[in-house]
Amino acid sequence: MKKQLEKLLAEAYAAPEPKKKQAFLMNLKPREVSLPEMLWQQAAYVRWPVWLFAICMMAFAIGGSILHLEDTERIVTVLMPFTAAISVLETNRSTRFGMSEIEMATRFSLRSVLFARMTILGILYAVMLCVSAPMLAYAFGGKLLLTATRILIPYLSTMILSLIAERSALGRKTGYSSAAIAALISLVTFWISQEQSQKFMVLRYTTLLENWGILIVLVLLLLTILEQQKTIRQVEAFA
Repeated sequence: MKKQLEKLLAEAYAAPEPKKKQAFLMNLKPREVSLPEMLWQQAAYVRWPVWLFAICMMAFAIGGSILHLEDTERIVTVLMPFTAAISVLETNRSTRFGMSEIEMATRFSLRSVLFARMTILGILYAVMLCVSAPMLAYAFGGKLLLTATRILIPYLSTMILSLIAERSALGRKTGYSSAAIAALISLVTFWISQEQSQKFMVLRYTTLLENWGILIVLVLLLLTILEQQKTIRQVEAFA
């Protein structure tokens, strides 16, 4: 009797044959996301102080150029290492706050997220440079390439050293080694640019940039890309 009842219940509540099963399963698959769309989505996760600092830097460069404020270019150059440090700290935020394991379980891999954030911040600072350098060069009668190289060298140097430091055991433990590197390079840049007390140094540095500035920037840019690739390849190993 019990077996007959179980059979009747099974027949009464039997699941119907699935219709259009394959079409339904296909709809469950997430649609492909293009690179621009991914960058747009990840841009929302870049914290507002990062955007604000870049906007303030660009606004200061534009305002100082329009008002012909003395030392505008020198101040922008001295502050550029901190933009690199902020960029490295922002891209390593997942590891620093212990969120790497969660992000690895999301739709995008941790490497993809890191690449996207590096790309977003790279575009942000490239726009800042493309706006600031011509304004500064035009306002203060300098050469555009010389102004651009003078701004880029501290930025790229800080980026390279910060990426190396953040991958080291000490850098992963402290989390803010890139800020110390930025402060050191900023102080060196400030000392070199002291025209009143370091006229000879300023002249030698300017001559070096005029002759080799583009090559130095290209080498530093290549090293930056290589260090970024190393960071992206190893990021999940550090999670």
